[in-house]
Amino acid sequence: MNLVAIAIPFFVLLVLAEYIYGRAVGRNTYRLTDTINSLQTGALSRLRSFIKVSVVGAAATAAGPQFILFELDSSETWTWIAAFVSYDFCYYWSHRFSHETRILWATHVVHHQSETFNLSTALRQPSTGFLSFVFFLPLFIVGFPRNVLLTVGSLNLIYQFWVHTEHIRTLGPLEWLLITPSNHRVHHARDPEYLDRNYGGVFIVWDRIFRTFAAEDPKRPCSFGITHPICSLNPLWANLHVWYENLKDTWNTRRIVDKARLWIANPAWRPADLRDSRVPAWSKAAFSVETPQKTRILVLVQMVLLIAGLMALRYATLDRALALALLFLAILSFHTEGMWLENRLSVRIFEFGRLAAVGVAAWYGVAVAHTRNVSVAVGLGIYGLASAAIFLRMPSPRTRHHRGPDAQHQNGMNEGHPRDGWRHPRIKLPECKIRGKGPLCGRPVLDHLSHQASRNQHRHQRSHGADA
Repeated sequence: MNLVAIAIPFFVLLVLAEYIYGRAVGRNTYRLTDTINSLQTGALSRLRSFIKVSVVGAAATAAGPQFILFELDSSETWTWIAAFVSYDFCYYWSHRFSHETRILWATHVVHHQSETFNLSTALRQPSTGFLSFVFFLPLFIVGFPRNVLLTVGSLNLIYQFWVHTEHIRTLGPLEWLLITPSNHRVHHARDPEYLDRNYGGVFIVWDRIFRTFAAEDPKRPCSFGITHPICSLNPLWANLHVWYENLKDTWNTRRIVDKARLWIANPAWRPADLRDSRVPAWSKAAFSVETPQKTRILVLVQMVLLIAGLMALRYATLDRALALALLFLAILSFHTEGMWLENRLSVRIFEFGRLAAVGVAAWYGVAVAHTRNVSVAVGLGIYGLASAAIFLRMPSPRTRHHRGPDAQHQNGMNEGHPRDGWRHPRIKLPECKIRGKGPLCGRPVLDHLSHQASRNQHRHQRSHGADA
């Protein structure tokens, strides 16, 4: 039994409860844009869940009865206990290889991108993972029933939700046995002494046995996120940026051996002919975009409507064409919401395209799919009208201002992330050193602007003198 879908509404309520508690005690760990991004990536991951289940089922079926060692009885208590412990052991190795192998890290990185640590971070899940199931195939071969493994896997994932919080410090003797908020904060930290530690899902004993355990040091607070921030609030780019970087490195490196090794080596490794000029962000302030509060709230409303509609579609009967259209519409909608959060000037083009796609899908549901999809078409029509109303009230994307990491740290507001340079119409900023595209990233922009201004002034003086 898959318990995760049942638990999702309770997850959302607990996120709200943690936010209210943090505000009440004066220690709020949430940023609205980051929370929206986490919820978006979580919703995207649910869209591909049915594909993952089919892949695992197909792999288990391909193994066939001849590869099953025993037929364990699901009515026995010891079968459930053994399955729960064995699943967490396999999860430890799956999780560890997801950090130590680049092709698996390209998927798992999504869960670690957030530079805040709260319950919404637990919902930040990847959408491109189809390889980790191989770590759990031995459980099928041993003979654990599928329904038992599905249930204990759900319980393992549900347990991991509550440990994503900063409000619980340490839990005494339980720190030696279980994954707790304290040792899981270490796992999400990007500090050098905390990197690649504490991989367990429920039990921390695997980390102690295989020497990957690290305790949280009260004198060294955790800095959350990844060592090379993506500087983006787009859920699609969150899922694709490491894949893109890997493909680019594979193309650029010269040696065939390095091209293959890039995908199986540690994520920190790079070929000798590809110099990495990026500086790890060990202690940089969390980035944020200076998005108007009204835009953030309207994007949140838009996202809630979209997720509610996707959850309602679970109970609808859809033909293949309409299902694919709705999948494309959901992806486009999440992408457009990310562009609104980033104040992209081209967002209106995507917004018009998204509204047109909603209208086409609604028309198809009525005119082509006939009565069985009329309710879906009506829902799409309501969603389209609500989206249009929200769009009309959206503030126009405006020129953004760079305030620099130092200013972020001093004012404590974490506003204005490094990618937001002041955009003079005649001054082109150098490319981002972190993401590889966009304006200047990770360093003050004022020196560059003053340098350009002095050059322009010098040219003006020369031309003025020549005219004289």
